[in-house]
Amino acid sequence: MPKTFPRVPEKLLNEAGLPLRVLYLAPYAPDGPDFSVKPYKGNGGYPQYHHSIFRLLQDIGCEVYSSSKPYAILQAKGNADYVFSLLNRIPIENPEIFISSYCEFARIPYLGAPPNIRATAEDKWLMKLAFTGLGLPVAAGAVVSKLSEPPSKAPQQLAHAERFFVKKRFGAASDCITEDNIADNWQTAADCAQRLIAKGHDALIEEFCPGIDYTVPVVGGLEAPTLLGFVKPGSDKKEGILTGDLKLHDHLGYTWADLQEDLQQQIREDVMTVWRGLGPIDYFRLDYRIDPATGTRRLIEMNICCYIGKSGPFAMGAEKLGLSHGELMKAILQYSLDRQRDFRKHSRCII
Repeated sequence: MPKTFPRVPEKLLNEAGLPLRVLYLAPYAPDGPDFSVKPYKGNGGYPQYHHSIFRLLQDIGCEVYSSSKPYAILQAKGNADYVFSLLNRIPIENPEIFISSYCEFARIPYLGAPPNIRATAEDKWLMKLAFTGLGLPVAAGAVVSKLSEPPSKAPQQLAHAERFFVKKRFGAASDCITEDNIADNWQTAADCAQRLIAKGHDALIEEFCPGIDYTVPVVGGLEAPTLLGFVKPGSDKKEGILTGDLKLHDHLGYTWADLQEDLQQQIREDVMTVWRGLGPIDYFRLDYRIDPATGTRRLIEMNICCYIGKSGPFAMGAEKLGLSHGELMKAILQYSLDRQRDFRKHSRCII
């Protein structure tokens, strides 16, 4: 096991030495008194996934309080030692930072990253600018606001692009991705952006990168993060892209990626660059588009509080290191608690 991997405690305890009290929040988290899997509402495998994380938190010894309602966070202070939130989608603008921001106000440790870092990661355009500022390779891009219309010709930074890829600027970008999001000319890209605008979204138009999608799961650590491996998500779509329906309804699983050692080393250096510039983060995933013909890599996104189920890349990587799914979860939570133990001690609330 890497020396930097977070310690795996025998038990997760609060400051009183009792089992950690966790408030678990997710769209399909159980709401008592019925703690069974919630009915399917057309949202892929989320009901089973969210229920499995609820059970996993119980299995590793936590005292779990569970809710699908965001206002449950208002009663967390004094009743929970830690907030484990997968509640990334509620009907407000930029919902991903609501829980972490409230936890900062109430001074309750929580899963993920500080709200400003989480907000940057959820804004695909700001994340691209942050990556660029850190010297990381990204695809050129341009924003089209829902308050405007796409320009009649490609802006200067995209003038050289032969093909384009269009997605939502904010949040879970895969929601609106289909094979039609690949555009062979600017007019087609602008039309796709206009369709997103009609649905109330800002659009991000990027230079299309030929190649294959790869994902890199990373777990935070007090000394340094641990890269869990190089993973290739399955895709049978045009150009091997990951569409929304593929992620939600017809997932083709993951396989270990066979990358050249020099490319692996470049990605390891990318991870450390991201960590030094944006850490600490409890766990995160870097998504790449890599051209196997040239070895060219482009960093597409960073995802925080992303899928951490038993069939995903994090559990795969943990198993390769000899850790069970539960041990992985205990390691992430222990690191999260450790990194948040003292940094609020000088905070004061002004009411």
